[in-house]
Amino acid sequence: MSDLIFCLDSGTTTVKAAAFDLEGRFLAVAQRPNSALRRSGSFVEQDMDASRDDAARVLAECAAKVEGKPAGLIVTAQGDGTWPLDADRRPAGPSITWLDGRARDLVAAHTRRGTFKPIEDVTFSRPTAASQSMQLLWLARNEPERFERIRFALRLKEWLFFCFTGELKAEPSALLPTWGDWRSHSPSPVVESTLGLSRGIALLPEMLPIGSTRSGLSTEAAKATGLPAGLPVLLGPGDVQSTLIGLGLGLVPGIERCSIFGTSAIHGRHMADPGQMLERPAGAMVQPFALGDGYVSFHPSFNGASLFEHLRHLTGRTSQSNGVSPAYSGLVLQPFLEPSGERAPYTTPHARGALFGLTAATTPAEIDWAGREALAFVARRSHEMMQGGHASIALGGGLAADRAFAQFLATATRSPVLRATDGQAGLKGAGAIAAFHLFGLSREALANTWVGAYDERIDPETGPVADYAERKYALFVHLIDAVLPHWEALAEIEATKTESGLT
Repeated sequence: MSDLIFCLDSGTTTVKAAAFDLEGRFLAVAQRPNSALRRSGSFVEQDMDASRDDAARVLAECAAKVEGKPAGLIVTAQGDGTWPLDADRRPAGPSITWLDGRARDLVAAHTRRGTFKPIEDVTFSRPTAASQSMQLLWLARNEPERFERIRFALRLKEWLFFCFTGELKAEPSALLPTWGDWRSHSPSPVVESTLGLSRGIALLPEMLPIGSTRSGLSTEAAKATGLPAGLPVLLGPGDVQSTLIGLGLGLVPGIERCSIFGTSAIHGRHMADPGQMLERPAGAMVQPFALGDGYVSFHPSFNGASLFEHLRHLTGRTSQSNGVSPAYSGLVLQPFLEPSGERAPYTTPHARGALFGLTAATTPAEIDWAGREALAFVARRSHEMMQGGHASIALGGGLAADRAFAQFLATATRSPVLRATDGQAGLKGAGAIAAFHLFGLSREALANTWVGAYDERIDPETGPVADYAERKYALFVHLIDAVLPHWEALAEIEATKTESGLT
C-alpha cells in the first residue's frame, strides 16, 4: 500500500483536502464551502470553531475516499488576519480575516502622517487593513477589553495546526511580512513601537524554520479526521506560496513568475534578491522560499475573481467563470471594489472602482469583459514592477479555466501563458513542500513528478487585438494615475454620509 501525504488548504471560499502518494500522484480530494465566513459591512470575520470543524470534516471525507498508509499531513490556509486566543487557549471572539476593512481608517491616518516608512524598511511591506498588526491596533483602540483578553494572535493555519496537534507554532513566511525583518528572518520591535501598539510580538507563537514546524496529530483530532494519532503534521507556508510552488515557481526550469486569480489576485516571482527591484509598491510582500534559497516576492491584490460577483450586483448578469467570449469595447474599468481598498500594485485603503466610457448602448457582457481586461492590466503592471520581462507566466486559480481570459492575459502582458486548470495548485504545492521537508525528496524530483505538465501554452496575439490591448493598457494606467489622487476625497464623502445618517 502506498504511503500517503494529506494536504489541507482552508481558503476564503472553499476548504479543500487532498491525498497524494510520494510520487505526487493525485489520489483523492474533498471540498466544502467555507461555512465560517461572516460579512457585515466592513467586518469580515470567521467563527474559529466552525473553521476547525470544516477542516476536520473535509479531511475525514478525503481520508474515507482513499486506501493506503497515511504518512504525513501538511496544513496551509489564507495567510493574513487575526485569530485570537485567550489565556485558556480558546478563541477570544471571532477571527478578523484578510478581507476585513475595519482598520482602513487607521491605515489611512498613518499613511497620511508617513509613519509607516520604518516598518516598510524592515518588513519590505506597508501595513494594510489585512495586516495583523493593524487589526490588533484597531482592537486596542476600539475593543480594549477584548484586546486585553488576547494572549496569542495566530493566523488561520496556525489555529488549525494548534487544533490538530495542541501546539502553538509559526513559520517565517507568514509571520515576517507583518512582524519581522525580511533580511535577518527575525521579528522586529520596530513594528509595534512605530504603531504605538502595547503588545504585538509577545502575542505571537514560537517561530521555527518551516521544516521544524511539525508535531504529531492528537488523539482528539485523529477521531475527528479519521487519520491516525501521532501522524506527523507539518505547518506549511500560507496558501499563496503553496499555490505558487504548485504552479512550478522556483521548481520548474523557466518558471520564475506566476499569476493566480482566485478570490484575490496574486502575482509572484522567485528572486535571489528582492531588494534589487527598481520599483515596488508598498503593498508588495517578500517571503523566504519554502524549498531552499531565494525569496518569493508577490503582489497580493484584494480584488481578484471576486470582482465578478460584485459586477453581478451591478449588471444583473450571471458571471461565468469559463466559456465567455470577448466583448471588446471602449470601456475602461478600474476593478477596486473590495471595501478594504487595494494592497498591490496600488497600495491604498481608499481605492475605488470606476467605469469609464459608459453609454446607453453598453451591454452587461461588455462590462463583464472589461472586468477581465482590468485584471489582466493589473497583472501586467505588477509583473512590470517585478521586472519579469516577457518570460512565461504560469497561470492558476479559478479564472485559469476561462481560456478567453488566459488568451487576453497573454496578449496584454506580451508573454506566453502556461495554463493550469485542475484547480489543485495550492494542494499540490503544499504536498510538494511536505514531500521535501518530511521525506527528503529533491527539488528536481518535485519538479518532475509533483508539478507535472501544464494544460497548454498560449502565445500572445498579434494584429488588431494586440494593438487594442496595448492602447487600452496605456489608457488604463493613465486613468488610474489621474483618479487615484481623488480616492481619499471619495472615501471621506462616504464616511461623512455614514456619520450624518444619510441614506
